[in-house]
Amino acid sequence: MWTEHGPDDLHRRMIAPTNEIPVALPVNALLARTDDAAVALVGLHVYSTGLSFDLVVRVRGGVHPRDRLHDLMWSHGPGPGRFLLGVQFADGRRASTIGSPDKLDDGIVLNQGSGSGGELEVDQNWWLHPLPPEGPMRIVVRCAELGIEETVTELDGSSIRRAAGDVVELWPWTPPEPAREEREPRGPDVPPDSWFAGH
Repeated sequence: MWTEHGPDDLHRRMIAPTNEIPVALPVNALLARTDDAAVALVGLHVYSTGLSFDLVVRVRGGVHPRDRLHDLMWSHGPGPGRFLLGVQFADGRRASTIGSPDKLDDGIVLNQGSGSGGELEVDQNWWLHPLPPEGPMRIVVRCAELGIEETVTELDGSSIRRAAGDVVELWPWTPPEPAREEREPRGPDVPPDSWFAGH
């Protein structure tokens, strides 16, 4: 059983457990839509310590400057047009993409996972810790540059909590091994009389 203290606890808060098979909930929600852009939540994966979900963003071709969607989704720092995402639990606790990604707002972690995209589409995975309490969980999005006003969508936090009871633990969780010391990269071994030996 894991305790809520120390670096191991921080690691468990920041990413999905690798020793579990999550429960997939068929939750798809169109979070916001304009004539030229749309944002949707596609699927939830529930773990014992939190949940992951995918956001998809689509824009109509020829409307926004090239590479602008990439900048809105993945740039850091100030910018009035940036894509903003927030989560609020039924007990009032909340977290958002404003501020440092490792800052624990009200004990909640909202972390970007892997993502991909181009000029017209972005698919981005998010990790949310902990599981929401009973009651509605609000997802808030806003992106002025895409014409998306602040929009709130409610999901059922109670059903998410219930799903966590069916998570399969494969083996006990163990902390990751310390990172190996970085070494200077070495080229391949070649015979001394090779042309490549001089490079």
